[in-house]
Amino acid sequence: MRGSEGRRGAARRAALLVVAGWLGIGISAATPSGAGAEGTGTARRTENIVLVTLDGVRVQEVFGGMDPVVAFAPNRRSGIYDPDRARRLYWRDDADGRRRALWPYFWETLAPQGVVLGDAGRGSRVTLRNPHAFSAPGYLELLTGRFHPDVTTNDARRYPHATVLQAIRKGLGLRPEEVAVFSTWDALGLFASSEPGAIFVNAGYERVPAALSNPVMDALGDYQEHVMALWEGYRTDMPTFHLALEYLKTHRPRVLYLALGETDDWAHARRYDRLLDCLRLDDDYMRILWETLQSIDAYRGRTTLIVTTDHGRGRSAKDWVDHGAGIAGSEDIWIALVGPDTPGRGAFGPFPTIHQADVAATMVELLGLPPDALPPEAGPPIHLP
Repeated sequence: MRGSEGRRGAARRAALLVVAGWLGIGISAATPSGAGAEGTGTARRTENIVLVTLDGVRVQEVFGGMDPVVAFAPNRRSGIYDPDRARRLYWRDDADGRRRALWPYFWETLAPQGVVLGDAGRGSRVTLRNPHAFSAPGYLELLTGRFHPDVTTNDARRYPHATVLQAIRKGLGLRPEEVAVFSTWDALGLFASSEPGAIFVNAGYERVPAALSNPVMDALGDYQEHVMALWEGYRTDMPTFHLALEYLKTHRPRVLYLALGETDDWAHARRYDRLLDCLRLDDDYMRILWETLQSIDAYRGRTTLIVTTDHGRGRSAKDWVDHGAGIAGSEDIWIALVGPDTPGRGAFGPFPTIHQADVAATMVELLGLPPDALPPEAGPPIHLP
């Protein structure tokens, strides 16, 4: 996302649980709803959308877990400090076993309730319309449904391009706080809407305003800077996730966008072991998020979860850390959809090529808004057979 960085991660999972308990963050153990195959022609049931992006996560790890091209490369290429530990945790002899070792909840619970697109081995491809294959063009494409030639840097600035978040707020007549964005990266808070105040945004080291906060959000705001990141302008994913979770439980937004970024940071730092650890933690975030949604009447059976990324990365042991124009693989991404209007097929294919730009219209259609809620040049909605 922003550049090369890394930070100590071995105890993050245990620390997260300790901090969550200390802050009084309760997690429900409710059983996820059975959002299975819903044959064509059935009435739409989605009333809420939760969009999650994991920055720079490759198709190789999503569909194949620990990548042998990187895992068995010399340490100077992989950055794995303890190969025995990494392979014990994440290596299995087959790709299905490796992806389940890395993302057990995703593949064993979420994916069977929905569809995961982008697995080339099954004849499915998800790609970009923008030619840049880095964050700002990717996020603007995702959020507006089209490629914008004026988005050519990662500079933190607001663009004049209205987003699907604004379109949904207008189309459903929602208050700004009912469409909420929580982002690790401060710049994404600007990309999320063309007008300040159009939707609720908490990005970088921002605090939740007193009028919308509660003691848990206040505590997270107090201590978010104590979880040190190596790049200024953004915080770590832990406070971003738990602020979003607490906001969800307190304010019940109709649309929540959660943008996590540390996966990209570990990759740029060439620490494949820590990237895998971060992905494993993201799987737990998805578990907590989905179980929380299923514990709340307003969300259970009425919410579609969309998980995707802004760009891919290189495929070789040398360039898996990088992305951008000219680096093969940077254009390959993936999309998961789980919800009451999505058939339960898991990793699905063959399927015609779809684009990052198609997510916006998919969100609009799932919420029952007319196609003209987005400009005519926006990508089409994803229709599953």
